[in-house]
Amino acid sequence: MTGTTGPGKRVGLESEIANPPGNVESGSAGSRGTLPPVATRPRRLGWLLTVLAVCASLILGGSIEHAVDQKNAARGLYQMQVLTTASRLFNEEQRQIALPVAQRSAAAFGDLAESIGADMGVNRSGTLQVSLGAGSAAQPTQIDFAVTVASPYASTTVAVWSILVTGHGGVSSDAGACVPWSTLLGPGRATTDLQLGGGYFVPPCSPRWWSPGPIMEPHLGAAGIPQSPG
Repeated sequence: MTGTTGPGKRVGLESEIANPPGNVESGSAGSRGTLPPVATRPRRLGWLLTVLAVCASLILGGSIEHAVDQKNAARGLYQMQVLTTASRLFNEEQRQIALPVAQRSAAAFGDLAESIGADMGVNRSGTLQVSLGAGSAAQPTQIDFAVTVASPYASTTVAVWSILVTGHGGVSSDAGACVPWSTLLGPGRATTDLQLGGGYFVPPCSPRWWSPGPIMEPHLGAAGIPQSPG
């Protein structure tokens, strides 16, 4: 009995402890196959988060690029509108400066500003406002006018002048433009060039042009053009 109940049973008991029923190592292949695939869920969640992050990045990047494109387009359109307005005002001044003072028409400049605003080739979005400001066609040797080009993008006032000069070589004319103020240059009187793209720019108006000066300089003060925004 001692031989059968001693070491034999002890060994059997140790065997049961070392390999208890239901242990994965001693269980059947069927039991091991039914374990839940815990390790696969984090992989699926990580993959989904990665896809969502990539999609969000693409959408955000596309939105930013679209916003930049819109801003560049708005800037380019406004630059064209300012250039076109100044150019057409200049052409009208050149046409009238050769006329006797009595035959000049200040009203023609107002009509010109109105026609620019109505030109859909210039006012493409229908939000442009071109308005003639102060000026004069009555000075014997000068025509000076200011015009404001306003849109949701910016508002700029440009002064354009044509000067009639009589010298030894006969009668000639000089012309130019300057910017008294623009929202693109900050508040108050302009002190730096207004860049209009393509190498074009309009310089700020010189303060001395509001005082009598040389005949070859514009007399903006004599034409009633204000020096700073009202």
